[in-house]
Amino acid sequence: MPTTVWLLLLTVGVIALGLAMAWGMNRNRQRTPLERQVTEAATRQEYRAEDKDAS
Repeated sequence: MPTTVWLLLLTVGVIALGLAMAWGMNRNRQRTPLERQVTEAATRQEYRAEDKDAS
């Protein structure tokens, strides 16, 4: 019995992870050019701040 429960939980976990990844990929594809530009600018700013802190 415990093996069956473990196998069921593992299967549900894999399905949930797959659905979460599919949702994230779909959401990322639907971003507008402005949203992409804002994200890129924020990422560059964050990298600059990290580089400044490392010096």
